[in-house]
Amino acid sequence: MSERVIDRDYVTKVNQQYHDAIVDKYDERFEASSPDVVEWTQAHIDRYVMPALDLVEGTPRAIDFGCGSGSMEGYLRDRDLDLLGLDISENMLARARERFPQWRFEQADLYSYDPGQKYHLVMERAVLHHLVDYMPLVDKMAELTLPGGILYLGNEPNRLAYKYLSPLAKLWRQTINRYRTDDTIDRLGDADFEALSEYHLFYGDGIDALALKERLHGHGFRRVEILFSLREIFAAVEEAYPKVRLNAWTPDPIRDHFRLSRNFTLIAQR
Repeated sequence: MSERVIDRDYVTKVNQQYHDAIVDKYDERFEASSPDVVEWTQAHIDRYVMPALDLVEGTPRAIDFGCGSGSMEGYLRDRDLDLLGLDISENMLARARERFPQWRFEQADLYSYDPGQKYHLVMERAVLHHLVDYMPLVDKMAELTLPGGILYLGNEPNRLAYKYLSPLAKLWRQTINRYRTDDTIDRLGDADFEALSEYHLFYGDGIDALALKERLHGHGFRRVEILFSLREIFAAVEEAYPKVRLNAWTPDPIRDHFRLSRNFTLIAQR
């Protein structure tokens, strides 16, 4: 794979192959499904997203870029929504359709897809870092958000942390996340599928939350909240070492507000 040109289209194809191959393992990842992470995510959806949807007359429209097997949909399952989920992986989409038959899921290239309408909720979770150039998608998502609507960018790698901790990324992959590399080798024969899929974790330096905030202000968003969390990385450690209960041991002011947290979530209202 190292002989190929690592550009936007190539990394998109790698993501398709990688996620098609690991779909049955994806939902088992404790990093996204641990009670601590679910609790934190649901609390912020209830605080920032639900009130905006409550103000919509009729059925709110929502679109999920890179929906995967339906991670964000799980937090919205009780809402009456006209929801469209998009993903490059057909195997992931099949899982999402099975879990949420009330909504539509389509295979699409996120860069080129044109939905032809705007939405009250535009969202992605842990998708931007898979893309070589994610700003065009952020711009598209911003323009698809209706006035008063919500743009949700969830669980992305924090550049502030990667600036200082980038030497640990390879060590992390070789230890805590070694099982993902092993699964990739077993199913695709090449560990680079996993590294290229997680592009900005290994080929970049995370995502600049402050730059995103400034860009969204330029798109007319009046409220932009950046939420930092250590819960995901703690859950990943707990998955590898179940007796190490970092989420239980760490006070909330540290695990939920530390600016050098590995991950951040950005929620903006237009």
